[in-house]
Amino acid sequence: MAHKIRSLISSKVSRALEGVLSGTREAKPSTVLPYIQVDPQASQAPEFKLSLRDLQQRGLTNSADRLKGLATFGSSLVETFETDTLVPAVYLKQTKADVRLNFKVSPSQLVSDVVDTITDRPKDFWRTSGLVSLLPPQRVVVEYSSPNIAKPFHVGHLRSTIIGNFVGNICSAVGHSVTRLNFLGDWGTQFGLLKYGCDTQGLTVADLQEDAITKLHQAYVYANQRAAEDPKVAQTARETFTRMEEGEPADLSAWETYRELSLIDLKRVYGRLNVSFDEYHGESMYPQEACREVLQAMENAGLLRTLSDGRKVYPVNPNQDVTIEKSDGSTLYITRDVAAALDRFNRYAFTRMIYVVENGQSDHFTALFSILRALGHRWAEDGLSHVKFGRVRGMSSRKGTAVALEDLLDGARHLMSEKQQTSKTTRVSSQASAEELAVSSVIVGDLKQRRQRDYEFSWGKALQASGDTGVKLQYTHCRLLSLEQHCGVAPRPRVSTAPLVEPQALALVTEIARFDEVLVEAYHELEACVLVAYLFRLCSATNAAFKVLPIKSAPQEVAEARLALFLAARHTLAAGMALLGLRPMTRM
Repeated sequence: MAHKIRSLISSKVSRALEGVLSGTREAKPSTVLPYIQVDPQASQAPEFKLSLRDLQQRGLTNSADRLKGLATFGSSLVETFETDTLVPAVYLKQTKADVRLNFKVSPSQLVSDVVDTITDRPKDFWRTSGLVSLLPPQRVVVEYSSPNIAKPFHVGHLRSTIIGNFVGNICSAVGHSVTRLNFLGDWGTQFGLLKYGCDTQGLTVADLQEDAITKLHQAYVYANQRAAEDPKVAQTARETFTRMEEGEPADLSAWETYRELSLIDLKRVYGRLNVSFDEYHGESMYPQEACREVLQAMENAGLLRTLSDGRKVYPVNPNQDVTIEKSDGSTLYITRDVAAALDRFNRYAFTRMIYVVENGQSDHFTALFSILRALGHRWAEDGLSHVKFGRVRGMSSRKGTAVALEDLLDGARHLMSEKQQTSKTTRVSSQASAEELAVSSVIVGDLKQRRQRDYEFSWGKALQASGDTGVKLQYTHCRLLSLEQHCGVAPRPRVSTAPLVEPQALALVTEIARFDEVLVEAYHELEACVLVAYLFRLCSATNAAFKVLPIKSAPQEVAEARLALFLAARHTLAAGMALLGLRPMTRM
């Protein structure tokens, strides 16, 4: 892969440079080529280039100036690489503005290495990369989605769900042990209101066996309307929740029913999005007793001060206080979040815990992390992170109202089905294929955006067959699979790739070779758009190769080599799609 070439060049140039610098006062660099870029315009073979400006950026200013006049450095490099089969050609190229070192890669060796690596291990070929192996294994907890139970899954939770799923996928892909956690909003006075609504409307457990979420939500809305008209209703709800906290069996039994029915419905929706969780936790796991322990620890550490109105607050900074306990003695969400973080560290001994929550909650997590550090927990120093994201505008149902996520998915499926029926290229038109394309379009339409930016959702752009969409990724994957099934050549391991000499073949190999570097970049930034952009480039290179690399009409050796190349392209595309949370389709 590309990193292998960069590492090879880096180590050899470092040795050559150290030889040139021997006897000078300058420190000998251990690595001098962190910024080498592949030249995408190389027509014969991929080239790696290093500008002497890059050496200057590394603090080797004097060296870079001296090297401009040192022909011996170029000679030294040629001798260093002359026996290498992967990078056999090295030369200096000087212009008025700069001096560049050019390293021409052996196309045959590069093609062979890339194709063989991927076709040998199609499920995890990137694990052979030296770049990926540099990442030390970690125990990671990712909290994402986190909707409220007994309410429809609103589109407002869509981004947390999609981005959190990607974060979990990519952490797992680089070798981390990942626990995917859904922290449900399942506690509070709202359940007192919900029970009031269900009791008043006479809803029984049997009534809730069908369309439970809709009925529970209607009961909740009704209770809120009544509470706005009659203060006694709100008081009744608070009393009900107090009994729940005290463990009153009848009230807890009703709450457990609401929670279980909500989970059944949530898991069905998550299934449509190809999302799953290892654990479903909730605020209910951290009742008054757990919160009291947090308050006591903060009191003992001298972290709280009491205001004149009786509230206890924690000073995050001179300009920000956060309330930890209300004047009536009740706790807030942040208190439960502190208790949850402590519990999770005890449960999972995580190296890192990631919260995937929108930008608007930045102050909350600043306070949360500050409290945990102030309590003396060393793992809170660099083991906690808030992965922020912006809001999406315009995600409404076809009726124009922003409602449940299922309405969004159903609307997308309907529109995709209409497009399939009128498209000349559609081979399979079914509800299942329309559903998969619709989900792919929604996911890719979201993940192609920079995570922290707000963006405007467009049905037309998300579902178009051309352009950079989820449909394009699925179409390219299906086309590659169809080629394998109907090309008339059986795939064989370790075929000769010598016939792959066309510029389009080399361009495709070069793009495939970048996968491990793109993977690691997306991991470090936790930005799915980095991977999405790469997959679109891979599709473009694949489609260009389709036009000039036929298999059926080619001689046997050429046909086998081309098939191996397209197999490598499909495995790379499928791996990237799976990281995004897509299910690669087989026909469309």
